[in-house]
Amino acid sequence: MTRFLASMLLAAIAVAMGNAAAQSYPQQPIRLVVAFGPGSGADAMARVLAERLSLQMKTGVVVENREGAGGVIGASLVAKAPADGYTLLFGVTTMTVSPHLMANPPFDPVKDFVPIVKVAELALLMITGNDAPFRSLKELIAYAKKNPGKLNYATSGKGSPSHLGVEMIRKATGIDVRDVPYKNIGQATTDVIGGQVSFYFPGITGAAPQVKAGKARGLAVGSVKRSSLAPEVPTVAEETGINGLEVITWYGLLGPAGLPKEIAGRLHAETIKALESAEVRERIVRTGAEVVIASPEEFAAQIRTDSARFEKLVKELGLRE
Repeated sequence: MTRFLASMLLAAIAVAMGNAAAQSYPQQPIRLVVAFGPGSGADAMARVLAERLSLQMKTGVVVENREGAGGVIGASLVAKAPADGYTLLFGVTTMTVSPHLMANPPFDPVKDFVPIVKVAELALLMITGNDAPFRSLKELIAYAKKNPGKLNYATSGKGSPSHLGVEMIRKATGIDVRDVPYKNIGQATTDVIGGQVSFYFPGITGAAPQVKAGKARGLAVGSVKRSSLAPEVPTVAEETGINGLEVITWYGLLGPAGLPKEIAGRLHAETIKALESAEVRERIVRTGAEVVIASPEEFAAQIRTDSARFEKLVKELGLRE
């Protein structure tokens, strides 16, 4: 009985200490690492969130850009940081892809992070030139099946969302199309519009204005439902008839493994509060994304699923270095 009471007392003390730590946190500025450069979609969104969290938590939340290696440099920094809540990652879907492209990855997207909250999603929008012999993704698939190997598509690089998104569709439909990697998104878009490349599947932010201006034709959007940025364009699932075939980029807040649950809980609550602000939501929508909130458990499940899916796809495509 004495041991039992002692263990209960220790547990109560631990809970009290955890609650005290969460209440006193933060006591210094928080570093929010973005693994991409200034001006990127992730950077713009992180700065909107950091500004609001700074006001709410009464401390500086400073965005730090650590770009390079497809997001690996920034994510690695956070994975190796002290788990005290003062170094966080504004993560992007690519963190579940990039490690699988490397023979010796510096982090594990599932084991080395604590998912705090998913914040938003950005759909990909497939576009083609106005003179293409197909006017929809359904027609593109039919054309590709009749002309195997004839169509090619632009990508933003091997292993990028624009590359793996098409490969997911290719696997699901059995079409034979060839990828053409580009270093410059603008040049890829120009070549698709000009007909040098058959189609492209970039983020909707850059593609939607081309469609609205009549310079390109929208074939399909990768989100579960149609996007408000291009409501006339059907989803990939609508065009293929394959439910659950989704091609998006997600964004969310994560901490290093071992982050105390009380601090993770505080950060989750503060982020949810920030996202309840109409101004914050409007500013995020202006980046081209849509606010899509997921709990830590839901976010963790998505990271596990995406990591396993992309690991398998990368191996099948022989993309590992």
